[in-house]
Amino acid sequence: MGKATISGGTRWKAYLERLAKKAEVRAGVMEDATTDEGERVAEYAAYNEFGTSRVPPRPFMRKTLERERENWIRGVGALLKNGLSPDEALEKTGKRMAENIEATIMSNMAPANAPSTIRRKNRAEAGRAGTLVDTGALLKSITHQVPK
Repeated sequence: MGKATISGGTRWKAYLERLAKKAEVRAGVMEDATTDEGERVAEYAAYNEFGTSRVPPRPFMRKTLERERENWIRGVGALLKNGLSPDEALEKTGKRMAENIEATIMSNMAPANAPSTIRRKNRAEAGRAGTLVDTGALLKSITHQVPK
């Protein structure tokens, strides 16, 4: 996409609406993300996000989306207004989205870990496998994409 120069309220709004229909930016754990041992991260990230029958949900994606969505939308508009191309604006926004998701993960998501998880973490410190958060695999897997 090339540079865009739009002035005037209704033309600007119409331009943003057209752009929004064809523009896409993704952030989070991508389908092909793996741990150092080759395990797929997306499946375990979903367990964290939505919980399981034994693990409570710790929604790092939904929590970030709820908190930052309007900021991301306004940010794209501001970047376009400041002369960035749509691709550049989406790339910068995707990077910001990924950084916001990482910040949520690092904020020590609630609820607190169960005693069995704490024991597993202690074993991890002794050289055994730990959780995605403790090993850093989840955090390292957060990225963004601007599909073409």
